[in-house]
Amino acid sequence: MMSCLSRRARLPLIGAGVIVLLGTSCSRLGPTNEQARVAQAFAAWKEAIIDQRTDVALAYLPAHVEDYLKRLNAAPVGNSPAAPASASPGVDLLLRTALEKKVPVDIRAHLTLASLMQRINERHLFNPRDLHEIELGRVTVEANRASAEVYYQGYLTALQLPFIKEGDAWKIDVMAMLPSAEVLMRVDRAIKGETEAQQVDQLVSKLPAL
Repeated sequence: MMSCLSRRARLPLIGAGVIVLLGTSCSRLGPTNEQARVAQAFAAWKEAIIDQRTDVALAYLPAHVEDYLKRLNAAPVGNSPAAPASASPGVDLLLRTALEKKVPVDIRAHLTLASLMQRINERHLFNPRDLHEIELGRVTVEANRASAEVYYQGYLTALQLPFIKEGDAWKIDVMAMLPSAEVLMRVDRAIKGETEAQQVDQLVSKLPAL
């Protein structure tokens, strides 16, 4: 009798456990609220860039990107002690050289991220067709950071687009992409047998003037 009652008592508990597990599994199949917000942030940034709404696009970039641009613009080109320390020195050198050689002095004197993007738009140096082909895949969220798979023309790439949460808003973490760019530059130099200076000169020479 007791064993029978025990079995009967266990049945509701087992049933409840199955329901909880099924509910958890189903919730993982679909995007969470934060995952959806990350995807929405990218979609809004992408639309703003394509429509050339610089002020809206900048709202989806973290504040430290502006600080990074200011440091690059103020630092001299070359291995100077005044150059900012960084985990991506090759990328820093590339961008500093591009600013010095491709951006007019009068514009550099008052350069901001907004004015730089506006200048690019005015000179039609950006092809929105390429951005149209980019879509996000699965989004992973961990605390105030997130990453998303990147699809180009419907094909999954090896890239992961990073995001960071500022306040209550998700933004594209541009700075988190610099170490990956640094690795790609080093691999490219090794394959071609170039020095860092030679590589930077070659890359900058192919860039249009602003």
